Amino acid sequence: MSTLVNSSASELNRIPLGRRISELMKEKGEAYSIRGFATKLGVNRELLRNMLNGTRTIVPSELQQIAKGLGISVERLKQMDTVKRELELEAILQAKSRTKPMMMNANSLAKELAEFAIGATERGYSFNNLGRVQYLLRHYDEAHESWMVAMKFAKEIHEDCNDSKLLYLVTANLMLTHTIRNEYSNIEDMLHVVEKAFADNPRAMGLTHYTRMKMHEARGNIDRARKHAYLSLENYEQTYDALQIGIAMINIAHFESLLLNFTEAAKVLSNAINILHPYGYSLVFSVNEYVKVLLKRGERGTAKDLIFSYQEKSKLYPDLHNKLLISRTVAERNPIFAERVSNDSDSSFEVRLLAYKCLIEYYSSIDDAESVLRYYKKGRLLSGKHSEFFDWEAK
Repeated sequence: MSTLVNSSASELNRIPLGRRISELMKEKGEAYSIRGFATKLGVNRELLRNMLNGTRTIVPSELQQIAKGLGISVERLKQMDTVKRELELEAILQAKSRTKPMMMNANSLAKELAEFAIGATERGYSFNNLGRVQYLLRHYDEAHESWMVAMKFAKEIHEDCNDSKLLYLVTANLMLTHTIRNEYSNIEDMLHVVEKAFADNPRAMGLTHYTRMKMHEARGNIDRARKHAYLSLENYEQTYDALQIGIAMINIAHFESLLLNFTEAAKVLSNAINILHPYGYSLVFSVNEYVKVLLKRGERGTAKDLIFSYQEKSKLYPDLHNKLLISRTVAERNPIFAERVSNDSDSSFEVRLLAYKCLIEYYSSIDDAESVLRYYKKGRLLSGKHSEFFDWEAK
């Protein structure tokens, strides 16, 4: 059984002008307190205070004076000079498909914007976007570091302005890199921040329980992982987000299967398939998981029927399609389908190893030692140094 992961979160970074000025004053230190900056500008400090809190409109001449006092242009103060690059970056990040040159451009844009940023909010969102690009490039360690920098600013904004938008985005992204890197040191502090700031946000709490689920799984605490899988589902059900609900159900089935509760796993996956019908990849993923559980229960005929039902749809997702072919070998006791996958050079490394493992088990079951040795050697050749290719569960 397998679990599905969440995707990184995004947001734009515009704030009221008074708050922007306050952030830049804070960055410059004590000399730019309201008293100090008002004196520098030659204005009454209460007038400046009202400008900053939004109760007094800042007229163009005053804005020019404030920008000069901060040592920047009005365009930089209002972030007008970065609009073109931000829109170009966001267009790439939101694109349905991205080429390598597009991602290289996105990486350059994100780095430029992060280096150019001033003020806690602009810096925080710029590093969040840099992390998004690095994540899409599969540079997970770099993405994690960028999001850790963004987290510092997100906490500052939350404490100073009671604005939790960036904190929500960054903690969601950090939970993603913690789980995908399977590295959970120092994660408890962040989870406590989320649980305190977003206790009434079911989407945030659903992701928090998902992260705890993955953490306990990595530590071998399967019962505790299952508990958090169910808590994650309970929270996502409050969002009425069918995709997240379906994914949470797949995760529950994963742990029920690990604990040999195949009847419960089958029930949950059957429901997940019904929910995930509009979502192509997740639907076929859930079908794959259901087929494996059916095979565990010895229901080969039902598994075979399910494979046939989704055979055409699965072709949109080659690795999932090939996994169904491997399961078909198990369901029909016919090696031809797994052999087809093992010889497919376009299939992923992981899936080809899965095919070899399946073929080894099949030929072992019929006492064909020659074929067992042949596929064992092929698997060793493909995997290099690993003598045990993987733990395939659909037996």
